[in-house]
Amino acid sequence: MDPELEKLVESGKLTSKAAEQLEKLRPGTFCLHKSWGLGRVRGWNLLLNQIEIDFASKKSHAMQVQYAAENLKPLAPEHFLARKATDLAGIRNLAREDPVALVRNIVESLDGKATTQQIGEWLIDDVFTRGGMETLVGINQEGTEG
Repeated sequence: MDPELEKLVESGKLTSKAAEQLEKLRPGTFCLHKSWGLGRVRGWNLLLNQIEIDFASKKSHAMQVQYAAENLKPLAPEHFLARKATDLAGIRNLAREDPVALVRNIVESLDGKATTQQIGEWLIDDVFTRGGMETLVGINQEGTEG
């Protein structure tokens, strides 16, 4: 365990379970919050007992480490949302070249419990634009392939 986290546990400012969770929330790691959505850990300031997260609607948002450990879900680099945030062009290419692999990644990222609504929410406006889906699937404005 990180020595600074150990000090927080020893001082009673952090539970050992929370420290284990924070080990997974290192700077650069993507995470999910129920209200604020996708975020990326910007840094730790353990002297102030804080972790700083960049969310779309809350840049440089400071959270108490215990609260962050209890309320943030760390995402693996292969998680669809982390991949989309770091390589949107690659995800768009995957949608064209291997849509089955794209959907498989989404389903796996949702622990096998993806709904069509969730899949759509993760794809529309980023991977597929509402007006540009025809281009991605190879249909021209007249509705024929081309």
